[in-house]
Parts: sequence; structure tokens; C-alpha cells
Amino acid sequence: MIAPNTAPASIAQLLVSVRDISEASLVVSTGIDVIDFKEPHDGPLAPVDPAIWMSASVLFPHASLSAALGETRSALALAARVPPNFRFAKVGPSGLQSATQLERVWRSLALPPNVELVPVAYADHKAADCLDASRVLASAITTNRRRLLIDTFCKNGQSLSEHLPTAQLASLLSDARQAGVWVAFAGSIKLPEALRLHDCGVIPDCWGVRGDVCFATADSSQPRTGQLDVDRVNRWRKALKPSVGCPIIPESGSPERH
Repeated sequence: MIAPNTAPASIAQLLVSVRDISEASLVVSTGIDVIDFKEPHDGPLAPVDPAIWMSASVLFPHASLSAALGETRSALALAARVPPNFRFAKVGPSGLQSATQLERVWRSLALPPNVELVPVAYADHKAADCLDASRVLASAITTNRRRLLIDTFCKNGQSLSEHLPTAQLASLLSDARQAGVWVAFAGSIKLPEALRLHDCGVIPDCWGVRGDVCFATADSSQPRTGQLDVDRVNRWRKALKPSVGCPIIPESGSPERH
């Protein structure tokens, strides 16, 4: 069992989303904490072909790998196909309007025993027709989940903190930490925004990025569909971890300290 961080973070971890083996190969040596597989063309948490998961599990056996499973229907269909040496699997809550519905989906996922579910809350929950972040967190706590990703459902250039003000993000982090829940922030976040939140003391356990570490595309409203840029990945890594970083996530037995 992976022990979540229960102390306030001073150095956040970094998750980078990749769409294929080529992109994963580019970032595996940069020292990022989690390599997350998803297809940005198809939605906020759209899964890649499971064959890519299998290749990654063989090619990067020592990396911490994560699989986006999409929303309820695709997640239920794909959960059992996540390779057993992946660390995480993310599932979106769109269309789930009650805690009962949400928790039923989580219980129904046939994930391998060592793959930890990361419940997702959408900051723009009305667009996703689902529970807001505080209620998703409450369900995670009630069901003894130890992870939460707060993301955006609509990828239209609006970032996480445009949907959730700083004070609300701080409150969510405080509630999560009191319950021992590790929290990641994602959702069209750019590095200056992350550093501003750091300066305010709003520091999640992990940042999840895609668009801000990609080359610019002709369609500037969809940078997340561009090609990954290793220099931008390193810019994030060095900004968040200016000195030798902490280990990604500790093994069972001791919570991470910074």
C-alpha cells in the first residue's frame, strides 16, 4: 500500500500527461514523478489504447505510471486491463449527481490489486453535470480513498483557479490533509499560476500538466493537443524542485516528508 502525504507540501510532485510511448520516452529521464497516459484529443480524461499501457509497463518498469480511464462507461470497461505494475488509475465523475452513484462506480472498478484509484473532481462541475469538488472529497474520505485529483472538464483555456478561487482551493487542501488525502491540481494550469499559488501557500501534493509543457499549435486554444516539449517539462520540474527533490511517493510505512 502506498502511504499518502499527510503533511503540508513544500515541494510539490509533478505529473505529466503523455499520449504515447514516444512522449513517455522523452520525459522518463527528466525526473518527473508520475507519467500519466491519456489522449488529449478525445476529452479531459480520455484513455489511450490499452496496448500503449502494456508497452509502457514493459519499457518503463521502474517509473510510476498512471492511466486515465475516462468517465464511467469507459472506466468500467477498461479497469481490468490496466497493467498490474501501474501505480494509479484516474476516473472522471461526469453525469454522477449523487454520492451514492459516485461511490457505486468506484466500488465497481475491477482494477488490479496494486493499482490505486485516483478519484477526480471537476472544478467546472456544472458543465460536467456532477458533484462539486467538496462533495467528491467527502465521498473519498467516507470510502477511505487516499487520493484526489481536482481537474477541469471543459478544456477551453480556462484554468483551475478561474473556476475555483484561491481561498476555496486552500480550504479543499486543508480538509483533505486533515483526512490524510493526497491532492493533485490540474486543469490548463500554467507555471506562473502554479508559482502564484505556491506564494500564497496553496501547495498541492502534486501538479498535473499537459498543455503548458507542449509546443504551441496553430490552434492556441488547444495547446494540450500539441507535441510534448522536454524543455518545458524541465522548466516546471526545476521551478517546483530547485534543489534535489524528494522521492515521488514513499513506500508503505512512512508518510512523505519535505
